[in-house]
Amino acid sequence: MIISMTGYGNAEFEKDGVSYSAEIRSFNSKFLEISIKLPRVHSQRENEVRELVRKYINRGKIIISANLERTAGANLPIDIDEETIKYLNQLFKKIKKVTKSKEKVKLDHFLKFSEIFQHKDEEISEIEFQNLYQCIELSIQKLMEMKVQEGRELEKDLINRIDMIERSVLEIEKLWSEKADSEFQRLKEKAQKLLEGKEVDENRLELELALLLDKMDITEECVRLKSHIKFFRESINKDEPSGRRLSFLAQELLREANTISSKSNSAEISQIVVLIKEEIEKIKEQIQNIE
Repeated sequence: MIISMTGYGNAEFEKDGVSYSAEIRSFNSKFLEISIKLPRVHSQRENEVRELVRKYINRGKIIISANLERTAGANLPIDIDEETIKYLNQLFKKIKKVTKSKEKVKLDHFLKFSEIFQHKDEEISEIEFQNLYQCIELSIQKLMEMKVQEGRELEKDLINRIDMIERSVLEIEKLWSEKADSEFQRLKEKAQKLLEGKEVDENRLELELALLLDKMDITEECVRLKSHIKFFRESINKDEPSGRRLSFLAQELLREANTISSKSNSAEISQIVVLIKEEIEKIKEQIQNIE
């Protein structure tokens, strides 16, 4: 299964007077790199979000941004400490009496003391994080939809190119089978011309020519190319990320093509190999976009 490494997803919803939003972007990378931006109050929960990402994504540079905003009437995760406020009120009155001040006690005086606020139990904070977590997961799912859709287009392109390579390999095999006998004969005639007038052991000559021809034989390379092509198709169809495996197979295809190029002295075969190598390079470029 081909999954693109690039994509975008976002999600947002409102629940119990709190608006949640999340967006995620994915870029090409050899490894899995995750960058997360959460509201400060939930920043210590980043590892949970990382594990969530790993459930869906194996490779790529991932950037996540999530936020929440409380609307009017939302339950805040803080409350007032009535006992502290009463104590401060008595304290202000005592100060006024001692200083004989006529200044009125105002709300601003109380707000200067952070002690008048107290956090509610962590239930509200936990509920908010679970909702934010759900929003992030929805954005990841939308990202995956885009990655899969783009992956289908990449898959079509890869299949077309690997089919072209396979047809080219079959053409090379045909050309070589046609040329092998004539190549042996050409080498024999050339050797006889060079050794004209000298005593030659015909059996030894034919053996040496056969060994020379064997070094020029590209049958094994064609067999390996077809084997790599088979595994390439199987990797595309596997229900798992295949980017790294396809990258390895592309390198193997290129290696066999280079070997054929170095062995063959046929202009026709060399031209076909050039086309094969061009297609492999295009495949390698596309694989960089695959998870």
